[in-house]
Amino acid sequence: MNVLENVMNRYLITTADERSWIFDGPVIFLGQWCQDYDRRFVWSSMDFELAKPFGLKPNQKEHSLVTFENLSNQLLKELSNGLNAFHCTDHSVRYWQIVLGHWLRRYVKLIFNRYYTLEQTLNNYSISGTTILDVGSYSLATADSTRFMRACDNDVWNHVLSSRILMYLSNENNKIESKSFQHKSIVIEDRYFDIVTSPEDKKLIFNLRNKLLPMFSRNNDAFIISSYLPRREKIKLELMLGQCPQIWRSPPLNTVLPDYGQRQRFSLDVTNYQGFDRFVRLQLADVIPSCYLEGYKLMLEQVKSLPWPAKPRFIYTSNNYDTDEIFKAWTGLKVEHGTRYYVGQHGNNGTWPSFENQPEVVTSDKYITWGWSNIDPKIVPAFIFKMAGVKIRSSLKVGGILLIETNLGGRNALWDNYSEFSNYQNQQFRFVESLPKAIQNTLTVRLHAAYKKYHWGEEERWQERCPDVRIESGRVPIQKLIDQNMLTIYSYDSTGILESLALNIPIMCFWHKGMDDFLPSAKPYYKLLRNAGILHDSPEQAAAMVTRHCRNVGEWWESPKVQTAREQFCAQYARIEKKPVRTLKHLLTLHESNQI
Repeated sequence: MNVLENVMNRYLITTADERSWIFDGPVIFLGQWCQDYDRRFVWSSMDFELAKPFGLKPNQKEHSLVTFENLSNQLLKELSNGLNAFHCTDHSVRYWQIVLGHWLRRYVKLIFNRYYTLEQTLNNYSISGTTILDVGSYSLATADSTRFMRACDNDVWNHVLSSRILMYLSNENNKIESKSFQHKSIVIEDRYFDIVTSPEDKKLIFNLRNKLLPMFSRNNDAFIISSYLPRREKIKLELMLGQCPQIWRSPPLNTVLPDYGQRQRFSLDVTNYQGFDRFVRLQLADVIPSCYLEGYKLMLEQVKSLPWPAKPRFIYTSNNYDTDEIFKAWTGLKVEHGTRYYVGQHGNNGTWPSFENQPEVVTSDKYITWGWSNIDPKIVPAFIFKMAGVKIRSSLKVGGILLIETNLGGRNALWDNYSEFSNYQNQQFRFVESLPKAIQNTLTVRLHAAYKKYHWGEEERWQERCPDVRIESGRVPIQKLIDQNMLTIYSYDSTGILESLALNIPIMCFWHKGMDDFLPSAKPYYKLLRNAGILHDSPEQAAAMVTRHCRNVGEWWESPKVQTAREQFCAQYARIEKKPVRTLKHLLTLHESNQI
């Protein structure tokens, strides 16, 4: 007997695109991303059930991460061979990992999440049918990796992908009955990403800078781009290297539309694969951005025309290794010709599990951190780059309390980040509601500057749950807000925690996952923060600590216990260097002295 026989049949809804919904019968929403908060007046009155979230149990997360890492490594090899054959090239796996390693990892996460979320729902619920939009020649391919990340949150794009997964799964078990619905548009809208035009005077300065400064660049100069150093310190570094300071920027990528005919010539071998392993390979040929396929030759032509050093002394960046297609293609070629490639830490990522598998770590000759190291000799400790030359706060501020929130983020996680963020949002409310009313009146909740990209409705949720709380929606610079308040509360594992601790700014923090997501080597340092009352395991615990010390924050913060914990933590993860430029110059040129 089928265990689902006595369960109500429900119509499956996979996205927030209401053209694929039915309103006259029971439905099941695949996840909370289907329920835009500003449309709750529509879906709240429906006969609906919300599918169980995928992958949030600790054992599931661990299994997902292991599967993801193994598959990403295997696909990188297969994709490198496939692209070399397609382009008639002979590039190394390292080259292709520099060029598209981050995109590939996001692709694997995306397909893993979408595939197993749907499979879990089909196995756990009785589905009566679903709507599949008739999109004609709609292509899932985007122009580059940045647009791919935007597509991950696009309703039509996700609907098409989900439809393909459902059709693939239905061929195996014939569970789904679908109906088509005409959809005319085949263009993914960049609805949250407006292009800001600079004033004419700024354009003039930008053009002069890009044309004049390269005239003083030499072919063997070190190439430094997006170093994360303050501007003055970056100029000092280049002068100390004996070269004219430059402000390099990659030109806009010349994009090429997907070409179905060309894509038919590109595929990965699926002969010995079934289920998910087969689907993730089948789908790759249609999803891979055009800059790696049809537009690859055009991208290389742009690379050849760059006014950048022909034989750079070394390449160094802390940011452009991910989505800057021009930089990555140029760097990949230089690395294959022997140029050393160095990457600086970006954010607080030194505490993450499997961080050592990130493309910038694997492909760089040296990965320079904000203070931490491990057994890998290429991991080199330095200092927190953004704080180079910045004075540590010597006096405490007066004012209120600032709660800094994160944002929902895009749908490119291995597990259900919407359900996870729902729990996070509830913790924010619990923290505020646990504070005495007098302290609530001094509180400012700072929403993440990117929150408007998503339809979570944070301002509306705060208004409904805590109507008297002051909301700052990202218009005021975050550093200005921190300077205006006596205590900052971080409710997630933020880079801001490292920066504030380095500058001796009073903070407290809490998050619902505790230390589950940290590397074993990182946990002792976070325990130092916990024992000092800086880190808390629940919003109620954090609120109690704020209540206890809100009238004497300075006395608590300057206590030996707190300051010792802060200093020990910073020595590992947010080191301040007295001579930062000299130290970084030494690390970047160390190989030269070793060759003498």
